[in-house]
Order: sequence, then structure tokens, then C-alpha cells
Amino acid sequence: MPTKTRKDHAGQLWKEYHKTRADEARNRLVEQYIHLVDKLAEIMARRLWPRVSADELASAGYDGLIGAVASFDPKRGVKFETYCRQRIVGAIRDWQREIDPLGRSGRNFERTMNVAEERFQASLGRTPTSTELADEMGIPISRFIKMKKTVAASHNVPLESSSDRSDDSRTATLVPVDPNPGPTHQTERELIREYLTRGLKEQDRLILTLYYYEKLTMAAIGAVLGVSESRVCQRHAEIVEQLRTRFADAACDLVA
Repeated sequence: MPTKTRKDHAGQLWKEYHKTRADEARNRLVEQYIHLVDKLAEIMARRLWPRVSADELASAGYDGLIGAVASFDPKRGVKFETYCRQRIVGAIRDWQREIDPLGRSGRNFERTMNVAEERFQASLGRTPTSTELADEMGIPISRFIKMKKTVAASHNVPLESSSDRSDDSRTATLVPVDPNPGPTHQTERELIREYLTRGLKEQDRLILTLYYYEKLTMAAIGAVLGVSESRVCQRHAEIVEQLRTRFADAACDLVA
């Protein structure tokens, strides 16, 4: 379908949905934009391979698309495509946190163990034994060994390919190579991101999120946004300069 025809069709669908709020109209809108989910899932899956497939990411992204259609307000002056991409990325990241095989206690243990090991090496110049680490962390050696095995297992990669996996569950055989940060760390990152991007346009927020948090390349971000790589690079430089100016002024206010 030509671009102009597709936009006209989408406009009619939006009018119908805002008038009726009917599920059927909403579903037609979801179908209209479903290609955005597939494109974004494919790009993000390249960075996450082999621990997750594009289909698995897309399944999570569809929830974000449905939520975006249901909550979109055209009066905000933001293009739906930009708003939608933000919601899709958010839904995929939420799902990644949900499938973390260690959970909160496992992440806390791993973080504490790493800190204790670094502190031990710095003071004595050698790698500590499991018993020494358990003592340093103040937990029984039996629990330390059990938790350490769980952490090690979470960094393993399943030998079967994605085509060998069952489609019955998105999480049945998924074991991350490099798991996401724990809940506390993730919350801190989210708060920092919110603070840094406050007041930016939706598309600018998305560029920063995809580049610094999702580790996509400029070319990949361009593919997601439907613009050239050079345009993304240019806009990124402008955003960074804008933030430098903002926080330089903030620093001067603090000094004053």
C-alpha cells in the first residue's frame, strides 16, 4: 500500500476508534502498525542473540502496541509512531526483567558476592575461596555454594537452536547469557534516565533509550525510526549538546 494511502487509511481508523472505542476498531489499528513491532523486535534480537529470538521479543512488544493504541491521545501533538515505539521498547524490557531466572534475591547475592570478591582481592592480592567469601558475606557455606551454582547456571546458553524450542512457552528454555540488572539497579537506571530525558521530545527520548540503554547502533535506530543513519547521528549530537547546556546551567546554579 502506498505511503499516502496507508496514512489516509490509518487516519480513518483512528477517527472510527476515537468515536466508538470498539475492540474491532482497535484491533484494525493494531494490524495497521504491527510491522513496527516486528522491525523493532528483529533489531533488538540481533544484540541479544542467542538468548532470545525476534519472535519472543515481538510477542512481548505486541502488548506494548495494544497499550499504545488504547492510550494514545493525538492532542499531545506527538506522532503515534514515535509514542508507539517507546511503548514497545518498554514492554519488551519489562518482559526481559520478568524472565530473569535469578530474581531479586539472586541478583542481590551476585552483586554482593562480586563486591566482596573485589574487596578481598584488593586487600590480600589473591582470589578468595568459597569459604572465605561466605564468611565475608556472613552466610552459611552451604547456602553460598547453592546460590553460586544458581548464578553460574543463569549465565549458561542452551545448546539447542531457537528452531528446536517449543512454542508453548516464551520462557521455558530461555536462559540469558548476560542477565539484566537486578530490580534495585534497574530502578536506579530508570530514575536516572527519567531525570536526564525530562522535557525532551518523545522521539529524542527514544533515541537516547535505544542508544544508551538498548545499545542499538545509529543505523539500527534509524531503521526503527524510519530515518537515515546520518539523521540519527545529527539529532543525537544535538540532544547531547542540549543536555550539556542544561546541566552546565544547573551546575552553575548549584555553585551560586
